[in-house]
Amino acid sequence: MKTTLIAAASAATLALTLAGCGSDSGSDSSSGSGSASGGGTIAEQMIFGGPPEFKTRADGIPGLEENYGVTFGKYTVTDVGGPVTVNALLRGQVDAADLFTTDPAIEANDFVILEDPKSNFAAQNIVPIINSEKATDGVKEILNQISDDLDTETLGELIGKVANDKEKPEDVAKTWLADEDLDASGDSAEGVSLTVGSANFTENIILAEIYAQALEAQGADVQTKLNIGSREKYYPALEQGSLDLFPEYTGTILTYIDKSATATSPEDVYAALGKALPKNLEALDYSEAQDSDAVVVTKETAEKFDLETIADLAKNAG
Repeated sequence: MKTTLIAAASAATLALTLAGCGSDSGSDSSSGSGSASGGGTIAEQMIFGGPPEFKTRADGIPGLEENYGVTFGKYTVTDVGGPVTVNALLRGQVDAADLFTTDPAIEANDFVILEDPKSNFAAQNIVPIINSEKATDGVKEILNQISDDLDTETLGELIGKVANDKEKPEDVAKTWLADEDLDASGDSAEGVSLTVGSANFTENIILAEIYAQALEAQGADVQTKLNIGSREKYYPALEQGSLDLFPEYTGTILTYIDKSATATSPEDVYAALGKALPKNLEALDYSEAQDSDAVVVTKETAEKFDLETIADLAKNAG
């Protein structure tokens, strides 16, 4: 039987005054919408919003500085590509933010994804990271089939069903598994007991539900711990064994583990990830589906500063 332990974020989180919880990374800035005055680059007059790890991750703020010469005036901690980040952009509390490319909020709010011509963000294929002790042949077969059936367009559609149609992640997962004929009862995972976790954003929760439901249908004893939070919170639990399975993203988990990683193609990132993971964890087959980090601004900000690529943020503000 599956037991769901959801560490739900409180409603108050969405109402945080984000402008007050940032930290300076350069020139001072006290509000969004390019409100800082004076010279310098466009980015230096901006507040950037993203999860805690993006500030120090190799392909986060350090990568933007190294690859594009972009230094933001202030960094404000929001959430992992979720409603706090979206609302901060809409309200002008941040000027640019880290969102995922499949986020339906981008199209819904006419946000602009700044192009990444230098491939600061490596390939971000969906991949199950599993405790090696729980990776039986039957479990691997189930999860690898899920990876084989997922693609980027489908992933975006699944997110949209939750974000736009207000369906529950567990129902979206159940429907997709049925559509792909992956919900049949069986015994290929019988005798395996594992805990499936997720980060605190819709896509990751849907993926965790897909893994959990498919394994449970094949006889596994599954517990879920959903909506945990950022990688700093869940990765230690995965490494230490209190979590057994997690839907991850090849590029970001690689750079989180190995800050010196330089691989960018799907194949090279996956190979480097296999070497970087601790011995008790392994990456199963990665999916064609990708969801990459992106630097996103509002349409108004893009037009105001004539922004098309991340490199444009390093131009003189004039």
